Amino acid sequence: MSSRSPIIPRDRPSTHPILPSPTAPGHQLLQRILDAKLILPDELENLPTEALAALENETSRESVLRVLRDQGLLTDYQLNRIKSGTMHGLMLGNYRLLDRLGVGGMGTVYRGEHILMRRKVAIKVLQNAFQDDPVVLERFFAEMRAVANMNHPNIVAALDAGFAMNEDSAAVYYLVMELVAGQDVDDFVRAKTPTQQKACDLAYQVASALAEAHKNDLIHRDMKPSNILVTESGQAKLLDFGLARQFANSRLTEPGAILGTLDYMAPEQAIDSSTVDIRADIYGLGATLFFCLAGRPPFSTQGTLTQQVTQRQNGIVPSVRKYKADVPENLDAIVRRMMAIRPEDRFPNPQAVMHALLPFVQTTPSATIAVPSMREALVETRPGQPGKSRVLLVDDELSIREICRYYFKVEGLECHEAEDGSEAIEMLRREQFDLVLLDVDMEFMGGYETLAELRKNPPFPNLKIIMMSGGASGDEMARMLAAGANDFLSKPLSRIQTVNRVKMHLEQRESQERNDSLRKQLLAMNAELERALNARNSDLVDSRNALVFSLAKLVEGRSDETSGHLIRIQKFCVALAEEAAKMPKFASQIDDNFVRMLECCAPLHDIGNVALPDHILLKPSKLDAEERIIMQSHTTIGADTLQAVARRHGSAVAFLQMAIDIARHHHERYDGAGYPDRLAGDQIPLAARIMAVADVYDALRCKMKYRPAMSRLGAMEMMLEGSSGQFDPQLVDALRIAEGEFDRIFLEYPDVRTY
Repeated sequence: MSSRSPIIPRDRPSTHPILPSPTAPGHQLLQRILDAKLILPDELENLPTEALAALENETSRESVLRVLRDQGLLTDYQLNRIKSGTMHGLMLGNYRLLDRLGVGGMGTVYRGEHILMRRKVAIKVLQNAFQDDPVVLERFFAEMRAVANMNHPNIVAALDAGFAMNEDSAAVYYLVMELVAGQDVDDFVRAKTPTQQKACDLAYQVASALAEAHKNDLIHRDMKPSNILVTESGQAKLLDFGLARQFANSRLTEPGAILGTLDYMAPEQAIDSSTVDIRADIYGLGATLFFCLAGRPPFSTQGTLTQQVTQRQNGIVPSVRKYKADVPENLDAIVRRMMAIRPEDRFPNPQAVMHALLPFVQTTPSATIAVPSMREALVETRPGQPGKSRVLLVDDELSIREICRYYFKVEGLECHEAEDGSEAIEMLRREQFDLVLLDVDMEFMGGYETLAELRKNPPFPNLKIIMMSGGASGDEMARMLAAGANDFLSKPLSRIQTVNRVKMHLEQRESQERNDSLRKQLLAMNAELERALNARNSDLVDSRNALVFSLAKLVEGRSDETSGHLIRIQKFCVALAEEAAKMPKFASQIDDNFVRMLECCAPLHDIGNVALPDHILLKPSKLDAEERIIMQSHTTIGADTLQAVARRHGSAVAFLQMAIDIARHHHERYDGAGYPDRLAGDQIPLAARIMAVADVYDALRCKMKYRPAMSRLGAMEMMLEGSSGQFDPQLVDALRIAEGEFDRIFLEYPDVRTY
């Protein structure tokens, strides 16, 4: 049996090779399930051997279904549907239904999966009773279009829509949305009443979603806790625009109709839902915030429907403080204004709500950037709050600035704002910032022009610039990167992506500041050396070597390397170079001067590590993709530092050039797959090729936090057999000969780490 089979097309049923008894009831049912694509052939064939044997031996329907459920190929929901004989409705186009999540006023929501992409989704299916109702159908189609036109991190995204034919040849309409892992606010609050900060945080995010809807001329009209999802990371997601109406088109709602949920419905909506505007959604959000703060709805549910409606229209707006005395008076006032009886007494738009709530959102950073001691020294003279990274946000759209301001405040970043490029440039001339988040499309002095000016006349060194746009193509992004942008973000701005990208570039800027500081130290130390050499020229080599080793020890002090590492690396390089010098290929390149210079330069191979953040350099486990990118930058940082020294001190150019070659290229691979420049073969400087062999051998023999040390034989086997394409083949041959000397060096200067 092959490990994988092509997916069987729907219109071409095929007998699967796992069915030895095609007439047995259980196997016939399994064939129907395969033909219907509820299970795909490759899923079946990837089952464990015992499960496959069980399916081959079981012949009854019940036993086959039990095996499929136990192996996770069928859910309980699918199993019950199959047992009841209603398998047909479990497939909608390219989607299979897995579970029922809930029922709403217009449709049922299922957890589903795209059968080819294997992506989990939420699928809203219009209820059968409404399939022939033209008004409801139009409202359902309006929801599809409404959600599809919005792309916002706090709105559940629409991914697809379509229809499928049921067993009666009638159309079944469905909307496919992103599947959000979490719970709705109703369950979230009932499980544990959130803190005031968290409640305001959620309301702020939903207000941002309403601002996006308002921008698209949409009113949600059913704002309530059960229509807001809270993800595991605390992000709010607004869903169910089934009652949404565009301002310019009200024909879907009859005058006098009541739509929405009474507990959270604006008074005017209970009279005539066809005339409401965005302030009805603000009322519903205010009632939802009341529920989050007090742990109960704002009004009593006792009495008849008419009595409850009258209470909301004529009664006094309730106070949260009646149920939660610790709620500040000014926050209580915000909730009561959001829930004002008359629409004109409420906040005029969602942006005003966001502005009012901003002081109450979480102010303690949830994931602050590590700030080493050197960083504190570098920023202590900077204007603003000492130690805080400063971001300049440039966008002519107020809602974007408000969202980003909230993102950065939560992360403990100091955020300043400008409405266009000219204002931003003027601010950069007066103050120093770490990073600029720059919109591409602005009416006055757009992003391209601003970027060009900032790169042409930099206001200060190491300024990071991230561009953002809602409609830039891949080619346009590439042009911006080529013009000097450090990164690019697509609108709408996801909180997680925006914060992570900004933090990553702030850390890189921090690394460059460390690099600048290190360069100054090197220049100062080199100047001191020159003064000493003028007095005692005969001590040139000894002084240089001592200085280099002392500097390397400073770098080593930031990592978890032991004192023996630098000595071993020096001696490994010497042993390998002396053995390679006996080979014809290297005879003309390696002489005694080369070996002595290599011995001196070797300790500087990881000098760039001094600029890396501690949480990456000292991380006890393997690095993730973004962390690896930052870690790899130590090669270019080290080389740039030494290059700056070389430009100032030409008399030491030969020595420094070898040190630069080693620092930059000791992670290149002979097959061209290394970094940072992807050099291949003899394009890689010889000193760096030798260092690569020595460095990897030492790493294999030493104990790491995420793996044990390798034995002498294990390390050599890995070097000789398990690293194809990594090293110069002739240097590998030299290592075979010098392996005994390598082992003697390691034993003489052992690794003594205790973790």
